Amino acid sequence: MRTVLAKVAKGFAGPLATLLAAPLLGPLAVRAEPALPGDVTAYVTRLRDCNHWGGEEATDAARGRAIAAAVKRLRCDAAEAAGRTLRRRHRGDPAVLKALDGARDADG
Repeated sequence: MRTVLAKVAKGFAGPLATLLAAPLLGPLAVRAEPALPGDVTAYVTRLRDCNHWGGEEATDAARGRAIAAAVKRLRCDAAEAAGRTLRRRHRGDPAVLKALDGARDADG
């Protein structure tokens, strides 16, 4: 896409020509990070939620029960083992490993 834009702009002088030629090319493709596998996305969400609930303070009995229920529902006690499994499964994918590192280090 850039080469097409460069060829169009080359016929004109200056950066203004590039700006004027861009709309003629239609919408430009936006590069985004590749989508993570579903199991990794689910784990990252789960770990973020576990980190959140782990940092909550039980200000009364009802709040303590709500926190305990959330931690149990999310299976936070097994999150570390699940993370190790995902690391082994996706060990050749740097984007996955980066996402797992980020999730581990992030606050909820």
